[in-house]
Amino acid sequence: MARVAIIGRGWGQRSQAPNFRDAGLDVVAIGGRDNWRSLISQHVDLISVAMPPSQHLEMANAALEAGKHVVCEKPTALNVAEADQLVAAARKHPNQIAIIDHELRFLPSFIAARQRIGEIGAIRYAEVRYASPSRGDRSRPWNWWSDAKEGGGVWGAVGSHFVDALRYLGCEIESVQATLATIIKERSGKPVTSDDFAAVHLRLRGGALAAMTFSAVASGPDEPTALTIHGEHGAFRLTGEELLFAKPRGPLERIAGGDLSQRPGNSPGGAFGTGTYLLGVALRRAIDDGDRSALAPAATFEDGLAQQRVLDAARS
Repeated sequence: MARVAIIGRGWGQRSQAPNFRDAGLDVVAIGGRDNWRSLISQHVDLISVAMPPSQHLEMANAALEAGKHVVCEKPTALNVAEADQLVAAARKHPNQIAIIDHELRFLPSFIAARQRIGEIGAIRYAEVRYASPSRGDRSRPWNWWSDAKEGGGVWGAVGSHFVDALRYLGCEIESVQATLATIIKERSGKPVTSDDFAAVHLRLRGGALAAMTFSAVASGPDEPTALTIHGEHGAFRLTGEELLFAKPRGPLERIAGGDLSQRPGNSPGGAFGTGTYLLGVALRRAIDDGDRSALAPAATFEDGLAQQRVLDAARS
């Protein structure tokens, strides 16, 4: 059984550890900033770097140098220069797994959308809407998520997933215009320097457009996130764990996806928890069974670099 060490006591401990164990991986150690080097030196096959982006380059590079497979949390790094260094590090170790934790790629709905994207014809435009009250409480304590120097903010945390999703579905991004804002400007008496709202417009290869809004300070409920792609012959919508399809002027109807799960460490809808479990299944097959094709949906470090270019362009 593949042995895994997780660096990260947030998402890594809350969601990755139980989901990876359910998937058949042996999570033998969980740590943080204080003991991460000792985790890398242990007898493990895979290191998951589930830390703030400011830590990704040093930790992922050290794990690769130590001969470990690596899953690196998104966004890839603090900036393009660091993401480029991670690509170079992965190329030095071609026999080791080096992927970015874009677990949504492993959902049956996302795989079906990628396989069937041609059914909606030439793409006209895409929409993404994310509205969460997760950081709307002004009394919530300051942490790294509030610090741009650590890589905090909704654009990196959530926007990175949907930039990657567009690319996964064949929508390469050519240009970016964005407004990033900090609505709650202080926590625990400290300034918040990261964004909690982002409105981003993208021009896609071939001339299609995308409009994306991300809010971590919504006043209402934690709404289901939706990615909708409109084509000449219909529309696809990915929401929760489902893929919906609408013919022109017709209703949206479910065509793929599992039942909504409530897996550990997840918001309503189950998508990130289920995706983490399915990523774990693929990692087990790749490491224990030698079937690297199980990781075909995964985001490579090169994908992470492409995503980072879009994140940086929106911040410039």
